[in-house]
Amino acid sequence: MLDPHVPADESAPDAIIGGTLCLMSCYAQHPAPAYAGRVADNLLRLAAAPALSGEFRAVCRRMAERWNVLQREAQAQCDRGVAIADTRVLQ
Repeated sequence: MLDPHVPADESAPDAIIGGTLCLMSCYAQHPAPAYAGRVADNLLRLAAAPALSGEFRAVCRRMAERWNVLQREAQAQCDRGVAIADTRVLQ
């Protein structure tokens, strides 16, 4: 669900794109449902951004659907008590 309290500057979606890429990286390291849900929300915001091409918006819509699936899968694992593996090496 989109956060109505976060303003979206539809004329310059760079911040949303950058934040989404960061969240995708976070999810790759730690597949938490919250990360996947936020990625899906951001992709939906990008899909509605008139400053982006129709092709880019279509890709964002399709990716949002996939990230919603990832969010549901991650949530189901959490609900079953499956711990999220964190294999990062601290240096």
